[in-house]
Amino acid sequence: LGPIAAVMIVDYWLIRKRQLRLLDLYLPEGVYKYRRGWNLRAVVATLIGCGLAWGGLIIPAMRPLFDYAWFVGFAASGLSYYLLMRR
Repeated sequence: LGPIAAVMIVDYWLIRKRQLRLLDLYLPEGVYKYRRGWNLRAVVATLIGCGLAWGGLIIPAMRPLFDYAWFVGFAASGLSYYLLMRR
């Protein structure tokens, strides 16, 4: 859940600067329209965070990342999402 929380927090606090267009949340062509309904940058950032955090199950040398999976996933996804959305 860390990677998902990071994407939501970074989007609201850093990308959108705490400004939501309430009406656009319900409009199909509003400001929150993404390609086929998916924000692919958010999906990629979430997968990066999950992959890094879960890597400890597969690679023994990365076991500490899995032990702190929530925090590792949160940091990796948050940073990834911020960098992807700033482009």
